[in-house]
Amino acid sequence: MKNPFTYSNFATGPSFCNRTKEQRDLLDFIMASQNVLLYSHRRTGKSSLIKKVFQNIKEQKLDTGTVYIDLYCTTSEKEFITRAFQQLSALESNTDKLLGLLKSSINKLSFQISIDPVTNSPAIAPSFKAADESLILKNLMELLEKFSEKRKIVIAFDEFQEVAKYANADSFEKQLRSYVQQHSNICYIFCGSQQHLLTEMFKSQKKAFYQQAASFPLKEIETRHYIPWMEKLFKDGNLTIEKNNLKQIVEQFKNHPMYIQLFCFFLWKELQQNPWSEETLNKIERSMIEQKHLEYQTLWDTLSINQKKTLKLILFNDGQNLFSAEALIDVNIKTASIVTRCLKSLSEKEILIKNGKYIIQDIFFKKWLALNI
Repeated sequence: MKNPFTYSNFATGPSFCNRTKEQRDLLDFIMASQNVLLYSHRRTGKSSLIKKVFQNIKEQKLDTGTVYIDLYCTTSEKEFITRAFQQLSALESNTDKLLGLLKSSINKLSFQISIDPVTNSPAIAPSFKAADESLILKNLMELLEKFSEKRKIVIAFDEFQEVAKYANADSFEKQLRSYVQQHSNICYIFCGSQQHLLTEMFKSQKKAFYQQAASFPLKEIETRHYIPWMEKLFKDGNLTIEKNNLKQIVEQFKNHPMYIQLFCFFLWKELQQNPWSEETLNKIERSMIEQKHLEYQTLWDTLSINQKKTLKLILFNDGQNLFSAEALIDVNIKTASIVTRCLKSLSEKEILIKNGKYIIQDIFFKKWLALNI
């Protein structure tokens, strides 16, 4: 049997763990054409949840078109628009029909056709030579509205916070919002992990998307849902592991989906050769940390001396009481203002998150630091 655990791709089929309530709630938003801001820390399964709900829509044969647009690494309005056009085949798979619709709906634009190497579907991109971004965005959003006249549509913008980094972000956000708020039969899912950017985009009265989407924070999967899921997958592979050991794994990795999937991937391989022992968990964990040593060393080398000291401060004090004189002296930081600046910069780098206290987001990076500093 193939290893059922996955950590580098979308979790689908048996690899997807629970999220039953989240699936139901997200589908309710979609059916009501209500926009959603779906956010959480990195690698907690946001994209997999969206894909799972889209698959449910297909399996239930709901008359709803689904479009997933990944904005990661986009750096401009042109790239945003191009990514969106490339996914139009999700609404019309017949290339000739899609081109006919584009020609009848959009004037003075030419298009390039290619094949998506991942999906093998046709990918259509506009030429920006004959028109500026504003006109092409207008045509794109009007085309989406035309699709929605025939049936309900849900469009997921993954890593939507990238928009805030564009050179003309404020202007582009205003244009985009002006179309989004007119689309009564389209649900837009704005998804992302950089919470400081998303909060600014959707919670600040100064920003275009202020209160334009219902807040949907994706919380951790509860241990009681992990245990039967893990137990079944191991059992399907004729591998035996006690429930208390499964619980130990979940607790060790703080209920984080990606780390649990990653550990179980290696545990699956280990159990092919050896039964579970008291040393198994620590043995696999050490191996996983060693594999990421070069990556973490490179990250550490990019940090300033005060950022490194601030990470030590967090590690030594469990992310709390960081401004006491004693704590600062322990890591040789002269003033609290230095800590404040470093906390801000490390949060922007997504190394830290704040949840009541400051937390080093990557559990393995935290463990690596504990071993090496």
